[in-house]
Amino acid sequence: MFLMAGKENFKVGDIIFKEGSHGVGVYIIRSGMVEISKMIEDKKMVVETIGPGEILGEMSFLDPAPRSATATALEDTVLELVDKDYLDSQFNQITSDFREVICTLVKRLRKTTGMLGSIPRRTEERTSMKIRISFKRANDFFRAYIGNLGAGGLFIKTTQSLAVGTLLNLEFNLPDSDHVIKTKGKVVWTRSNETSDEKKPPGMGIQFIDINSQDSTRVKNYITKFKF
Repeated sequence: MFLMAGKENFKVGDIIFKEGSHGVGVYIIRSGMVEISKMIEDKKMVVETIGPGEILGEMSFLDPAPRSATATALEDTVLELVDKDYLDSQFNQITSDFREVICTLVKRLRKTTGMLGSIPRRTEERTSMKIRISFKRANDFFRAYIGNLGAGGLFIKTTQSLAVGTLLNLEFNLPDSDHVIKTKGKVVWTRSNETSDEKKPPGMGIQFIDINSQDSTRVKNYITKFKF
């Protein structure tokens, strides 16, 4: 069991800590929900939503650099602050070699998270639509609807969003076409149920990977025909 240093209460919408701020506090969520997000080109990208029993703030404890993301309370939330002296004593009991392994992993994770900001934002024309799509990952099989399609990727309306960075095998066909487009895709951002609304439904943004030239042309021609 962790040794706690106290409790902190947050109301809906309260910022627990901001991306770029300094702090080494490690928290455990006792109740409520917390959204972890990053700002990319002045737009918020939700990385994940976490709830009771989960930990946040651990990266800055292991690697004392500015916070890599913003944590926001999605509902009234109670956090318990883990005692820093306790964490230090427990961490120092690990062998120096293993501490180095852990710190290296954290630095790589921080670097990967920081690279999200370099993901190209869409600049091509896009069209809204509803197309049935199948997408497979390992042994999992999902069905969802494409809500937005562009030459470089698409938005999938789904309540079963996968983690950012997940690779997918996509299969879909455009309206009035029997040709099945097959390509790989990567999840580059997600929107949870808690942060969605009527205009911004839950789902995930997918970037096409290795789409062949013929299928890319089919998508571009469709967008040109039905663009908004």
